[in-house]
Amino acid sequence: MRLIIVLFFLTILSCEHRSELLLDSEAANDVMLSVEYSQPNEKQTKVQSSIIKTANYRFQVENVDTSTKNIESIVKQYGGAVSDMNLITISSEVSNTFTIRVPSQNFEQLMNALGADALFTNFKRISTEDVSEEFVDIESRLKTKKEVRDRYVDILKNKAKTVTDVLKAEEQIRILQEEIEAKEGRLRYLQSKVSFSTIHLEIYQRVTFQETPDVFEKPYVVKAKQGFFNGWSIIVGLSLFLVNIWPLLFLGIVIFWRRRWIKKKLFSKD
Repeated sequence: MRLIIVLFFLTILSCEHRSELLLDSEAANDVMLSVEYSQPNEKQTKVQSSIIKTANYRFQVENVDTSTKNIESIVKQYGGAVSDMNLITISSEVSNTFTIRVPSQNFEQLMNALGADALFTNFKRISTEDVSEEFVDIESRLKTKKEVRDRYVDILKNKAKTVTDVLKAEEQIRILQEEIEAKEGRLRYLQSKVSFSTIHLEIYQRVTFQETPDVFEKPYVVKAKQGFFNGWSIIVGLSLFLVNIWPLLFLGIVIFWRRRWIKKKLFSKD
C-alpha cells in the first residue's frame, strides 16, 4: 500500500516537471517569434524610406529678377542646388524656370520657403514613387550573382584543368561582372533619386503687352558683309549662266566675225 502511494506522488511530481518544461519551451518559442517579427519590422522601417519625391510648382511674382535671386539664396540655405535655369520673355510675360535638387529631408521646408514671393499660385503638385521593392529585389539579385561569380572564380583557380574550362569560366565571370555592375549602377541611381528630391519651379511676371518688332535694323558692318556676299553670288550666278549658254555665245561670235561675208552672200542673191 505504501509503495502505491509513493508511486502516485512520483507520478504527480513528474507531470508538474513536464508542464514546467513545456511552459519553458513555449516561452522560448515566444522569444524566438518576437525576435523574428521584430527584425522584419526594422527592415520594413528602413525600406519605407526609399521614396522618390518630385514637385511641380508655378506661381506669379512681382519681379522675376528679384525673385530669382531670392530663390537661389533659399535653395543654398537648405543645401540644394539649381541644376537648370531658363529665362524667357514674350509679349506680355517674363518667366524663369528652375530645376532644383535638394536633400530629401529638406524637401518640405524648401517647398514652403519658395512660395514667399508668390502673388498667385497656379499649381503646386507633389508626387512620390516608392522604390522599396526594387531596392530589395536588386539587392537580392546582386547577392545571388556575386555568390555565383565567386563560385566561378573558385572553379577558375582550383578546378579548371584545360584551356576550354578556363575560357568558359572567364566568360561566365565576365558576364556576371557586367550584370553586377549594371545592378550596382541602378542602385546608385535610385539612391541618388531617394537622397535628393527634384523640384520643377516656374515663376512669371506680368508685363505691359508690347508688339514684337517686325523690322530689325542691321548694323553697317553686317550690311556691308552681306552686300559683299550678295555681289559675289551675282558674279558666280552670271558666270554659271554664261557657261550654260556657251553654244549661243559661240554662234553669236561667229556671226559677228563673219557678218560682212554673210551680208555679201545675202546681197549677192538679190
